[in-house]
Amino acid sequence: MSRRFNKPTEEVAARNDFFRGLASRNSRGVYIHTVMKLSDCRRLIVFGGTFDPPHVAHLVLPRLARLALEADAVAYIPAARSPHKLALEPTPAHHRLAMLRLTLADENRALILTDELDRATQGEAVSYTVDTLEALRKQLRPDATMRLLLGSDQMRVFDTWHKAARIVELAEPLVMLRPPLSAESLATPFNEKPWRDRLLPLPRLDISSTDLRQRLANGETGTGWLLPTVTDYIRRHGLYRSRANACGLARESSDEPRTK
Repeated sequence: MSRRFNKPTEEVAARNDFFRGLASRNSRGVYIHTVMKLSDCRRLIVFGGTFDPPHVAHLVLPRLARLALEADAVAYIPAARSPHKLALEPTPAHHRLAMLRLTLADENRALILTDELDRATQGEAVSYTVDTLEALRKQLRPDATMRLLLGSDQMRVFDTWHKAARIVELAEPLVMLRPPLSAESLATPFNEKPWRDRLLPLPRLDISSTDLRQRLANGETGTGWLLPTVTDYIRRHGLYRSRANACGLARESSDEPRTK
């Protein structure tokens, strides 16, 4: 039986205790973005998204995936702009990158790679995952493997992604399967091989960047879902204050943003 909370503050406190417990696992507080090299990785999990803003699920779920696969690191890829979200104008890239760095500051097996943001400055209009993976493959050692971390909703539309077959060749998908979904509940062909073997059960964290932007636009703080350093950054820079800017012209299709 799940615990029931009498007061909102009790729920926030319990949630923070849960995340602190996860954060203490296998962590030495090293700023890995500056010391780990891609060439050192034999098993790499690739996790991309707009991270607008980055929240605790972006921190906890990839870490759990890394531990389950015994991977060396998680490579976070901030998207310049997803081709499936062209109606939504993202927060300027330098803010999203700064907030992601704050979120991962104490994560000792995380890398932030700005390939897609860099390509955008050179005139590329949208971010394609296959281009990023091709570039990553050239930087890794010959015996290294990559897995592409996805949400189950993204898995359902994966065949619409640009050069989906090549993506699978470069980095086999790893699908976060969160309650109430189960392998049996997924519609065909996703409940059959090879997708069944790509599923990774993970806990459900009921939050998305879309919801957070709306909460922040309504004057809420995002306590319990945003790291304090990120909350302070948002306040200092006046981000997500306008409901129109916060919610965009269309809701994001995924709780865990991904470039396509």
